[in-house]
Amino acid sequence: MSRHWAGSGEFKTADESADYNSIEKFMNRRELLNTIGGMPDRLLNLAPGFYLKKNTQSYSDYLETLALYHPERWPGSPEPFLTVPQTAPAYKREEKKWSGSGDISFNVIEYPSRYQPRNRRLVEEFNQHTANLSAYLVLWKHKAASRRPLVLCVHGLQMAQPRRAEKMFRIRKLLELGMDVALYIQPFHWRRVRGLREYFLNANNIPFFLETFAQNIHDLHAGVLLLNNLGYERVGMIGASLGGYALALYASTGPRVDFMFLVVPAVDFSHYLMPRPQGFSFEVDEKVTAATRSALQLVSPLHYPPRFDVGKIKVVMHQGDRLCPAEKTREWIRQWSIPNVVEVIGGHWLYFDHETRGAAWYGWLKKMGYIQ
Repeated sequence: MSRHWAGSGEFKTADESADYNSIEKFMNRRELLNTIGGMPDRLLNLAPGFYLKKNTQSYSDYLETLALYHPERWPGSPEPFLTVPQTAPAYKREEKKWSGSGDISFNVIEYPSRYQPRNRRLVEEFNQHTANLSAYLVLWKHKAASRRPLVLCVHGLQMAQPRRAEKMFRIRKLLELGMDVALYIQPFHWRRVRGLREYFLNANNIPFFLETFAQNIHDLHAGVLLLNNLGYERVGMIGASLGGYALALYASTGPRVDFMFLVVPAVDFSHYLMPRPQGFSFEVDEKVTAATRSALQLVSPLHYPPRFDVGKIKVVMHQGDRLCPAEKTREWIRQWSIPNVVEVIGGHWLYFDHETRGAAWYGWLKKMGYIQ
């Protein structure tokens, strides 16, 4: 397992370089920087939930609904909780003007979300969000005909706007390197949501969150099938933060893509999604907390084995990350025996070695044959 320490390349042993005191100073410096880097994450974790809709269900009704999502009800066969479509969806394509090169076409591809909630009680509530019943791919495509590989990007929370994604994933550079690029829009983002209320990471309605994430995996696979139908035989994936979470979970369903590159991925959001007393019309007790923790296993890759070649997964994690807790990411890496891992000093947003992340990404693209 490769480990890269910020500012000094691979960490060396005392026999190779410095004496014990130098190593101790380095370790102390690293811990300090990880603490500093994690401070913004801790503040965000404390953000009030005023933007979440209060749950008006009764105590007994909510517990009864949560019980439907007990992991023992979904053993994985013959009826797994996470399902993916077998055929590509129909779609509509809208070509728009792009501010970049005239050799690139900018396309917004809309296709129906064919996901049906596993809990039939939630169908009506789910379908009320009409904007979320359509899924989207944004495609940057070279106009010159060629069998190019495609990089499919999966954005982080509230990071779905195409202009923002262009900066986040350095899309212009990927285009210059000869690839086509697509962006998958996760549920309740960009055109898939109306208003400012948060529906995706909703601690006040865990059943709805579980259905939304199951929809996410379903729609993501539909997008991959759609790209295959458009002629893309080689598709590699990169996901950041919430997007890394989606990819990790997607890897448990047996996807047929060339590779996955996960940046600061979440693998467990239970620290954020535990029930908050002010979010319910009843008193939250240990029964509600325990049922929530149990149900959340259904959408954590820690609950599933990989069904994708882990040798084709690369992970960049931040040691001081508190939004996507580093210790949970390490637990998942050990559980799946993922060999390609890079660690960077710092927190989720504030980190201290940008060059290491970039070198890992472009080196991976080259190793996967996407850069000649």
